[in-house]
Amino acid sequence: MSRSVRLLFAVALVAVAVASAVVAAGAADLPRTAARRAVERSVHEAYPDLTFGNVACPTGVERKRGVSFTCTVQLPGTFLIVDAKQTDGSGAIDLTTQQALIPTQALREFVAQNASLPATVDCGPSLFRVARAGQVVSCSAALADGTTRQVDLTVQDTAGNVTVTAVR
Repeated sequence: MSRSVRLLFAVALVAVAVASAVVAAGAADLPRTAARRAVERSVHEAYPDLTFGNVACPTGVERKRGVSFTCTVQLPGTFLIVDAKQTDGSGAIDLTTQQALIPTQALREFVAQNASLPATVDCGPSLFRVARAGQVVSCSAALADGTTRQVDLTVQDTAGNVTVTAVR
């Protein structure tokens, strides 16, 4: 029972990489507030239902084409790491991430659709799960026959594709 499925609702932050965020020009360093706002805007556009806290970006990043830096987005119970790369000397940046941000509802639906019997699925209380490719996410499935199974899903990529890799 191992098949790859692209999870609906999962919009990879990598898709946001095509949209550059331009920050104010003039200083030798990239304004931290402008970089932080660009990350906030991109995360909000990609995941409108996601509640997130502080976005932390480094200070003293040289404003120069090709310069990269990392920002951290605080999520309930976890963090999303966002990589930024300046695309010009004016402070335009492209954003990518090595993590998938997967809606928990999409995980529940995936497990339920692949269960051998009707199932009530619990993948935890948070609305989203953050995971890297290769990481295992576990859900519990209460089947209609009264049995309960632990289902392990392995994240395949930053788009949130998963495969069922174990049922116990």
